[in-house]
Amino acid sequence: MTAQKHGNPLGIKSIDHLEFCCDSLDTPTRKVFEKFGFLQSEINERSSQILMTQGQTRFLLNGKKDSYARDYFRNHGEGVSTISFQVDSCEHALKQASARGATIVRPLEKKEDAHGTYYTGSIQGFGDVYNEFVERPNTQFRPGFQKVDPAVGSELMTRTSRIDHLTNNVPRGQLEQWVEFYERVYGFTVTRYFDIKGQKTGLESKVVQSHDGNIIIPINEPDKDNGQGQIEEFLERHNGPGVQHIALMTPNIVSTISELKTRGFKFLDIPHTYYEDIPKRNFTVTEDISILEENQILVDGDPEGYLLQIFTDTYVGPLFFEIIQRKNNMGFGEGNFQALFDAIERDQMQRGYLK
Repeated sequence: MTAQKHGNPLGIKSIDHLEFCCDSLDTPTRKVFEKFGFLQSEINERSSQILMTQGQTRFLLNGKKDSYARDYFRNHGEGVSTISFQVDSCEHALKQASARGATIVRPLEKKEDAHGTYYTGSIQGFGDVYNEFVERPNTQFRPGFQKVDPAVGSELMTRTSRIDHLTNNVPRGQLEQWVEFYERVYGFTVTRYFDIKGQKTGLESKVVQSHDGNIIIPINEPDKDNGQGQIEEFLERHNGPGVQHIALMTPNIVSTISELKTRGFKFLDIPHTYYEDIPKRNFTVTEDISILEENQILVDGDPEGYLLQIFTDTYVGPLFFEIIQRKNNMGFGEGNFQALFDAIERDQMQRGYLK
């Protein structure tokens, strides 16, 4: 009753982890995560699964042959096959989700080991992505997993702390359907709407988030049928809807990005004119603008505060990452959307995808 009163009918606490499907644990994606500063935390060698962590963020690489992750991999290639939410009660979350119209794809399952009792169950999310509910002891990820020593030197000096938001791409005409799904099933609310136009393409986006603001999910769809924009390219490469990008929060973006660049990460190219215009905007930046330009970091805000953000090239199929630092600003870089969209359009034209 209390959860419903506060707009949290399923009793969700946080994003527990994101599951990435893969062909095997030898996937280059594992090396990408290590280079990104994620540490090997726990492994289940019998089922070809490894948990990698950085701050509060958990990525599960799942190469198990007989699993839903394998089905997802066959249909879509590597990507996020399951979004897992930690809940107060898995049984309650499943019952409430079903009562609110969600389809249960994995019923309640109970497992026990020396660390305690684990409950899991899943509903169908957007596209082929499962939404899992997890109730478990804090000392262990799952039964059958063993803690491992992290690789020496793989941790970032200035690591990211948590998932700020994750963005879903859906086909044209499905935006409102999935916004309504998150409102009806999860009790999330819409906090922002965007309509972005480039020279040749565009997108529409709405942001839904949990009652406490800890879970934030923007949803994008193309702005027209049969286009060649960035959303259409993602849907084509991924063979359907999927998680487009994952935004990770950092306490010092300049330090984090400087180190990631030395590790070989590539980021979208931003023109010099963007940085010339920063002093004319309605916020004050304490960082040296020349250092922001050197690291291709975008900045946006208002008189109350600002945020800094940057976007990588695609690294897991068509999925890419965002690094974000917030300074008293909970926006999404609305003032950067045009610069970002134009940068992606230029990249599409250079690669010959967009004519």
